[in-house]
Amino acid sequence: MNRSLRIAVFVGTFPVVSETFIVRQIAGLFNLGHSVDIYADCRAEPNTPIPGEVEKHRLMDRATFMDMPPESAPWEIPVWPLTGRTWPPGAEKSVHNSIRFARVIPKLLSCLKSHPALTMSVLKPSEYGYQAKSLSALYRLAKLTSMRRQYDLLHAHFGPIGNSFRFARQLWKAPLIVSFHGYDFSTFPRKHGGDFYVKLFATADVITVNSEYTRLQVEKLGCPPSKIQKLPVGLDLAEFPFHERSPKSGEPIRLLTVGRLVDIKGYEFAIRGYAKLKQRHSSLCYDIVGDGPLRQKMEKLISELNLQNSVTLHGARESAVVRRMMDGAHIFLLASVSIDGDQEGQGLVLQEAQASGLPVIATQHGAFPEGVVAGESAFLVPERDPDAIAERLAFLIEHSETWPAMGQRGRKFVEQNYDIHKLNLQLAGIYEKAIESYQRTD
Repeated sequence: MNRSLRIAVFVGTFPVVSETFIVRQIAGLFNLGHSVDIYADCRAEPNTPIPGEVEKHRLMDRATFMDMPPESAPWEIPVWPLTGRTWPPGAEKSVHNSIRFARVIPKLLSCLKSHPALTMSVLKPSEYGYQAKSLSALYRLAKLTSMRRQYDLLHAHFGPIGNSFRFARQLWKAPLIVSFHGYDFSTFPRKHGGDFYVKLFATADVITVNSEYTRLQVEKLGCPPSKIQKLPVGLDLAEFPFHERSPKSGEPIRLLTVGRLVDIKGYEFAIRGYAKLKQRHSSLCYDIVGDGPLRQKMEKLISELNLQNSVTLHGARESAVVRRMMDGAHIFLLASVSIDGDQEGQGLVLQEAQASGLPVIATQHGAFPEGVVAGESAFLVPERDPDAIAERLAFLIEHSETWPAMGQRGRKFVEQNYDIHKLNLQLAGIYEKAIESYQRTD
């Protein structure tokens, strides 16, 4: 593509450590000569580690936040003490999100003046469901119309975000691409209904998926196969220097897991598998990077198994710190499990580990088998099986001579399939075709 594109990227919260891959993709678009603006529903919580790429590319200067008042509890409308009736007569006795209602009037009038049909659309529950009832859709429309910008292409990350901002396709008269990554094709539709994405699939021009497994799940949700294109999430190989692993006399063998402390990551089984092996290999230690709602539960489990001196919960860490920890590790473990049928998508951290030369142990889960070379760069084990985890760990510890070959195979696999520079060029091609198709049909 020869010309510079004006691109709007939509996300939920920005910036998020666990979504550094989005930041890398945006940085890649800048490097290709495109202009990118970021639209996010929420700002990151205070004290959240900021990915270095955000500061490097000054992405906060490119970010616009919706600044919606928080949803509030019902506000009771006054009732006449004698009659028991509300004022005004006939009104309901409670109103949800009263703060939003109070502040939305000038935004509503402005949107009705500039885009009357689109404004009425985002207020219809039949079109935008709870986003209409809670006025979230109207607040988003008001913010976007106030920017007075135009774009060549719109790109939303995660299905629910694409659904929330799909009106932007009509507002800015540009094709819409939506990327599905994980929870959006599993947990979310299970909670909100299998038909949640019907209107999104009808509106979006292209749906990208990070694996063949994700493609299958998105098709099951009703997306036309012709709209789906596979685009794995990539990584900058220069940020993951390769080196062969080997144990050093007198130093511990370091096992590493990176991922949020949530049920689907299978930490309980990883820790129990490690505990079985710790009795035989006293030099083994386990570093866990990530935070989440299960932290206290995992701390309790570590204490119950008497592993406080060898298992460390490091909490969330900025991506540069994670890369340094990968560089110092010997084996990578990811023991994710299905939760009520929900599974993860690509599992980018598996590619990061392989790129750095780490032998990998992972579960037969979601798209994980696509993201490693089973039996060559990684060992796959059944879900929820601490014994299998312990067995594969024992093999790797007792056969450290296999580490260099596993690391080399993993690095080559990632270079061939997950190089972000190659994938950004592929993304640019998807953009070009989407724009050409949009211009022919709209």
